[in-house]
Amino acid sequence: MSRQLLIYENVVPLNRVEHRDISVRQSQSFAFAGNTNTVPIVDVEFVKVAPEMPIVFAKTQTGLVCVALVGAEQDRNSLVDESGTWSGRYVPAFFRRYPFVFAVQEGSDKLTLCIDTSYEGVNDKGEGERLFDSTGAESAYTRTVLRFVEEYQATFTRTQSFCDRLQASGLLEEARIDYTLADGKQGGVTGFLRVSTERLRALSDEKVLEMFRNGDLDLIQLHLISMQQVEPLVSRIAPAKAETVAPASKKAAAEAKLN
Repeated sequence: MSRQLLIYENVVPLNRVEHRDISVRQSQSFAFAGNTNTVPIVDVEFVKVAPEMPIVFAKTQTGLVCVALVGAEQDRNSLVDESGTWSGRYVPAFFRRYPFVFAVQEGSDKLTLCIDTSYEGVNDKGEGERLFDSTGAESAYTRTVLRFVEEYQATFTRTQSFCDRLQASGLLEEARIDYTLADGKQGGVTGFLRVSTERLRALSDEKVLEMFRNGDLDLIQLHLISMQQVEPLVSRIAPAKAETVAPASKKAAAEAKLN
């Protein structure tokens, strides 16, 4: 398969015959996530993501998704340094499940566990955790991975329902982040949506109560709070000179604070 899902390059279905002698050597390196400035997140992650990364919404071919901004530059994750070390406090589940992912079989709703064979830890030398035992049965490691990916998929589906309701509510508006650094370098992030506080305040009491009851209001509030992390994210562009990084432009600051 061609490159897909931001960090995946060569995704193939896990097969007990083809991958019988394959092992996965776990690594502390997040270099595989270094070339993206967004990562999909699910609802249970909002509370951990909000204090560190801006939570926004993006349109895809399959619908609206929740994403965390992990960089203010195109194709660069500011939370992954040159050595591949994750410098943030929380690692999104999308990255933690790598190199595994579920894929939908064509013409079916059935999900198949897949692996990205381009991951540097995939090997046939017995290094790390075997995917299958000598009889071809799933190893304890593979069963653990399967449970994790299944749980992720269940929360992803639930989060998609939240996104569908949010899109139907009419609360979303297009937004952008613009910034100018002390050295004059300008940049920004575009192509995302945020909740409009004006539209949120204009909702009827009945609608607000409904959103409170189903938990949507909690997620919206965490999204709004997370926008305070825009300027810290911009400051990571030049971490060694963080004190010289100018705040986001007036327009960006206003958007970040949702004024």
